[in-house]
Amino acid sequence: MHKKFYRALERLLHNIDTSTGDERMLSSVVKLLVSPENAQLFGIASGRVYRERALDFVLIESVGEYGEAIEGKTVQKDYALVRHLLEHRLWLFRPDSPGYDAALEAQFSHMNNAAIAVGQNPIYIVSFGVENEDRGDLLVMLEAIRAAIGLKLRQSTLEGQMRQAQAIQASLLPRQLPKLAGFDLAARTVPADEVGGDVYDVQPLEPRMLGILIADASGHGLPAALQARDVIVGMRMGQSHNEKITALVERLNRVVHQTILVSRFITLFYAELEDTGNVTYVNAGHNPPLLIARDGEVFQLQTSGPVLGPLPDAVYRRCYMTLRPGELLVLFTDGVIERTAPDAADDDEHEAREFGLEHLVPICLANRHRDAAAVVEAVIAAVRDFGGGLPLQDDVSVLAIKREEVTGDHLAESLTPISLSLNDLHTGGGRRGSSGA
Repeated sequence: MHKKFYRALERLLHNIDTSTGDERMLSSVVKLLVSPENAQLFGIASGRVYRERALDFVLIESVGEYGEAIEGKTVQKDYALVRHLLEHRLWLFRPDSPGYDAALEAQFSHMNNAAIAVGQNPIYIVSFGVENEDRGDLLVMLEAIRAAIGLKLRQSTLEGQMRQAQAIQASLLPRQLPKLAGFDLAARTVPADEVGGDVYDVQPLEPRMLGILIADASGHGLPAALQARDVIVGMRMGQSHNEKITALVERLNRVVHQTILVSRFITLFYAELEDTGNVTYVNAGHNPPLLIARDGEVFQLQTSGPVLGPLPDAVYRRCYMTLRPGELLVLFTDGVIERTAPDAADDDEHEAREFGLEHLVPICLANRHRDAAAVVEAVIAAVRDFGGGLPLQDDVSVLAIKREEVTGDHLAESLTPISLSLNDLHTGGGRRGSSGA
């Protein structure tokens, strides 16, 4: 009997939707327990849900017996059986129970009742009209239901917190990227969990300049999301005070060091793009962005300082490059190049096969003549396909900047070509950029 009961209870609670909120979830549980297919098994003929108020409990759901007609009725907190229930968290209400008020009980049910108290702030009382007269079985059933509902309530609370975290994180990401004449920008992040540690941001600094950021907090999930939030907020505060790029990153590093565990860190790439195509940037331990030239040459914007967090006195140098007409700059996070193929998932003898630059670079090259949004979507689709449809192991973010083509006298100065293989990617500093303190 008990095995059958537990299996049925597990199936019942598995189908409860916790995203609707505590009260709707409790109402759903009561309705299912009292439904014809379950009532006989559980020995429950009616059910009621009461919500705590300052001095009493108000009935918010009634199923069976008197039904909706009694919803809104109240029972005082100082009622003896309520006090017993709140102390012990479960109680059997019978006419021979000490302090039993027959007139009061008759307003709600004509049966013996088994009740549980669940939740905190507010507390809910879930009361059942029961047909089972075996006290031992009743207590076993009641405790099992109370424990199961408690788990569902905690799950509902956690899901609610995660939804709030999602909303906060979504509010930090720009809904639309600001415009800069002559440039096309697009970005997207796909978290591995409900929330992720990847963030990007594009903010207008001056009428003819944008601040562009992509960052990746170590790990993923809620802790990483909170760290990533601090980066966005910290950078925007510095931008609003017109801080110099290296001073801005160094101050942010000190803030991150003080607010996170030393075992955690954040990588960051931050650039200031002018409408002339001039780019000043700092790369704090982030994956070097890919610069795709018009002729198909590929360059990387290498690191100019350590990751944020572990070293409070770290020094960062600013670097320079020029994004010329027809060129593409692709920023990305670890989740892109470290995506593993499913064929190595269960193989302990061989290193997992990763997406890597050897897959990312050809996709960027193949799509370099398309708009920025198409580049972003092509990369993310390829990353998903490479994993064989399995869930992402890490957050995936891509930000693409495409400088629009110009013709005639407006063409930028010609470049000196440097042949590169996929195994010889390096910084564009030797070709058209430089770095400084």
